[in-house]
Amino acid sequence: MRLSVFMCVIFSVAIVLAGPVQPTPPGTHFQDATARAAVDLSGSAAGIVIETGGAAAYDAAESMVLSYGATVTFSSRATGIMGVSLEGSRAGLVEELASAPGVVSVSDEKRARLLFDPNDPGTTYQWALDTVEAYDAWDIDLGSHDVVVAVLDTGIDWNHPDISPNIWSNGDGYHGYNFIDDNWYPMDDNVNGYDEDGDWIANLYTYHGTHVAGVVGAATDNAIGVAGLAQVQLMSVKVMNDSGEGTDSTVASGIRWATDNGAHVIVMSLGVDGISVVLQNAVNYAASRGVVLVAAAGNDGTSVLTYPAAFLNVIAVGAIDATERRASFSNFGPELDVMAPGVNIWSTQGGGSYQYLSGTSAAAPHVAAVAALMLTVNPALSPRDVGGIINQTAKDLSMTGWDSGTGWGVVSAFGAVESVADPTVTITDFPEYVEPNGTYSVTWLVSGGDPGTITETHLTWGFAPGEVAGTSGSFSGTTWAEFTVEDLPSLPGNGTIYLVASAVVDGSAYSSEEVEVPVMEAPDDNLFMQFIRDVEDFIFNDLGVANFLLIMTVLLAIPIIAIAARSRGRRIEAERARAESLRAAQARSRLGGYEQVQGAQRLPPPPPPPPRFEAYVDIVGSNVVPQVVRVVEGTKVVWVNRTWAPPPGSSVKSGTVDETGEHPDGLFQSGLLIAPGDYWSCTFHKAGEYHYYLTNVWRTGTVIVQAFKDGKPQAVA
Repeated sequence: MRLSVFMCVIFSVAIVLAGPVQPTPPGTHFQDATARAAVDLSGSAAGIVIETGGAAAYDAAESMVLSYGATVTFSSRATGIMGVSLEGSRAGLVEELASAPGVVSVSDEKRARLLFDPNDPGTTYQWALDTVEAYDAWDIDLGSHDVVVAVLDTGIDWNHPDISPNIWSNGDGYHGYNFIDDNWYPMDDNVNGYDEDGDWIANLYTYHGTHVAGVVGAATDNAIGVAGLAQVQLMSVKVMNDSGEGTDSTVASGIRWATDNGAHVIVMSLGVDGISVVLQNAVNYAASRGVVLVAAAGNDGTSVLTYPAAFLNVIAVGAIDATERRASFSNFGPELDVMAPGVNIWSTQGGGSYQYLSGTSAAAPHVAAVAALMLTVNPALSPRDVGGIINQTAKDLSMTGWDSGTGWGVVSAFGAVESVADPTVTITDFPEYVEPNGTYSVTWLVSGGDPGTITETHLTWGFAPGEVAGTSGSFSGTTWAEFTVEDLPSLPGNGTIYLVASAVVDGSAYSSEEVEVPVMEAPDDNLFMQFIRDVEDFIFNDLGVANFLLIMTVLLAIPIIAIAARSRGRRIEAERARAESLRAAQARSRLGGYEQVQGAQRLPPPPPPPPRFEAYVDIVGSNVVPQVVRVVEGTKVVWVNRTWAPPPGSSVKSGTVDETGEHPDGLFQSGLLIAPGDYWSCTFHKAGEYHYYLTNVWRTGTVIVQAFKDGKPQAVA
């Protein structure tokens, strides 16, 4: 159960980090080394995954496992991840592991599977290149071997003549790593053949990884085969076996290995069944080190995305057909970012041949290739920059702006590459309104160039479209740079302020689109209208159609209140709508959504930017595990009911309890968390200590939020 609680946002302070995500020291994972490990166990799996924070902790955990008579089924000392098969009771081992120093998480081992639909034969030849506007993008850049794309899949057949010119090699001549067989030979060997009974078996996953690699980076302009979207190096990381199966252990290890060995982009045309702690930690590890992660949304045709696509810090990709309609098999939902061609995609196969494949597996590599082209043009882009620009430059499909069915639209290679190749001026931070005779601040970004030299940049404001009533001082620097002016004057009465930022980059002048800021008295029903918007989001995005009818029945019982509320807020919302829409669109720009718009056109409002990190608290019976969680600003903390029987404590409420009773402080409160798998989240943007308890049982917990500056967590004052 996903609940949106607006009070959590109201009592928090939003923080935007300038520039790319800074790396953190290996093994930190933003977790207190003395804290209890995260435990994610249903009790039904035959195996567990142990994640450790260093070599010493790994060795200690291995000794502990062997002392219990358990079997190590997967071992990667380099990544600190171990798979363990258990027989009989495991409670003692799990408890001891969870309390052991250096153990980050203990979780059920989950099955990973490849994502594509082999039942849709192809009728066209590389129609996708036209759809993603590849030919126009190639006029700007074809890609570079300075950029490495890691393909986490069944391996890559690097002997293919269309692959071999672009295959990655390390200093010892190896082309990647094989986490299935734990060796340096990640060849794609998923072939058809005879089984032990002599029966012919057609392997549906034949050369899946080779196909994905060809979409990304098959050699172009070599007079043979197909044209890959980006001429980059292809790193083979084998995390799936010859049946197209793996585990979250192999995938998480692949992510960490690719990150540590120089990958700039990781593409994962696969899905893991359920939330995986070890996989989420690996994703955050890669993102914090500047790696762009792209994953397939899944092929179930449902509104639930698979993992890792559904995680934060991952670009989630759905599939469209040649008519630019969402493929029937493609998953959709609130985590979806963009769409890409995924039906009848012609690409490389083993043995020097080619084949058609369909699925979100075929869609994801198109987006990964676009990310690689962007990094070729501007290597300084952060993962947030790349994801934001891809989303903002996508071509709308079903609706204007983002929607849960098709995300931001179909990826545009040309739009994304062009946006980072040419200088652009974007107003990134401005008030949604300003009071009469008040003051306000404005921030703008000068981006693009190679980098470009900014000899002059300033802000102008007026009180009519195109009017210049005042000009700020001028600044200089190099792209990508942000500039801020403060204490700007407002009007004495109601009206509108029109803002334009300008810059001279390498001798050429550029201007932002005009931004409008309403001048008005502060509305006295902000909180109420925010509540109305949160209720609407909860109904239409979280509950789904089944529960919508129930909600409507309740709402119809109080029509007079609802109508009156909308009537009172109509005038205020009309005045604020344009500014709020622009503010949302420009907020996206802070994450890299840069698009130059001519005239007085307006960008559609995107959803608010996601939190930077995630942390999990398990509700097990009447207990919370861990009782104290340490996170950094911008972290989304998720409380999950892991108990197969309803816990006595049915909700999470901020505040304290003592012998006299409950003492809520009103900062946040979840809904009911009764059924197994029910969860609720709150994003903490302000440093401090936040106390909470489970209602009824009064079990308490604490969230300690540390400031996050210069890429490092800071001590809590």
